[in-house]
Amino acid sequence: MRTKKNQQAEWLLKAMEMAFQKKKGLWAHSMLDALGGITAGQAAWRPKKKGTHSIWEIVHHAMYWKEYLVRCLEGKAPAASDEASWKIEEVSEEAWAQTLTQLKRTHNALMKHLKAGKLNLNKPFPGAKMSFGEALFGALAHDLYHTGQIVLLRQLQGIEI
Repeated sequence: MRTKKNQQAEWLLKAMEMAFQKKKGLWAHSMLDALGGITAGQAAWRPKKKGTHSIWEIVHHAMYWKEYLVRCLEGKAPAASDEASWKIEEVSEEAWAQTLTQLKRTHNALMKHLKAGKLNLNKPFPGAKMSFGEALFGALAHDLYHTGQIVLLRQLQGIEI
């Protein structure tokens, strides 16, 4: 029998998948929809305003924090650095393809960990000062926020979705 808590956890996991996976978004684009068809040059482009991040930097940042959650779940909570989360080492089509592949792998690893057992949203999240519910809602909100930025950066470059 499914309890109300189980249903809440299931809906949160479903929302995380809808926000990320291709053609799963309801009223908006998913992260993978927003990233479809972007070249390395387009991903590396940034507006002239100082401090504005590129699509590539945003993707790296989103991936970095998903990796952090995976490591916490594996009992290997690393020291986290927001500054490091934005760094891009090399700009090339191959590096961009590798970044997208790693983003997908990281998201899928996170979801696999989360679906592996009964999820108690009130339980403390390993290695962090928050509950599972707060961590997962934060991950969902983080993906949605940055997907909106990616869509806007596409529009500024005249790239259709």
